[in-house]
Amino acid sequence: MNARRGYTLIEMLVVVLIIATLAALSMDLLRPRDEERIEGAVRLFTRDVEWARSATLNNPDDPAAIRLAADGTGWFIARNSTPTVPMTAADGSTMRRTLGQGMSEAAAGVRLVSSPSSQTKIEFEPFGGVREGPASVTAYLPDSNRSCLITFAPDTGSITVNWPN
Repeated sequence: MNARRGYTLIEMLVVVLIIATLAALSMDLLRPRDEERIEGAVRLFTRDVEWARSATLNNPDDPAAIRLAADGTGWFIARNSTPTVPMTAADGSTMRRTLGQGMSEAAAGVRLVSSPSSQTKIEFEPFGGVREGPASVTAYLPDSNRSCLITFAPDTGSITVNWPN
């Protein structure tokens, strides 16, 4: 007797259902948590603030400044002589960051808001202090209760990062 053995439709559907369930669970595990998204944005922002401060120390006659986007979705670094043109990094990329795009893709949805909100420019003095800038910048997710407070020491330009509970 030649019996042909194959898979039934029910068996195939069960396998597909198991694979779909595992895929859905793994996608949720791969997505960064709120704290990780905010931390990524804070690290990128503080690194760029230090870059702008260093650019000012290298060329004190034309200080660099960080300019926050009005909607809180990013920032760019520009010289005072060309305040609307982002500077170029050593690798040829522009010093414009939009959270959720490019190297800041993992920080999608994070917003940066200055305090006071009208002060969206952080400019450095020739010796590294903050000439003009907000008292602090808060990084947060609109749909989360997590946030991070970034403050600047006016005399030295150093950055302090605080994670309130």
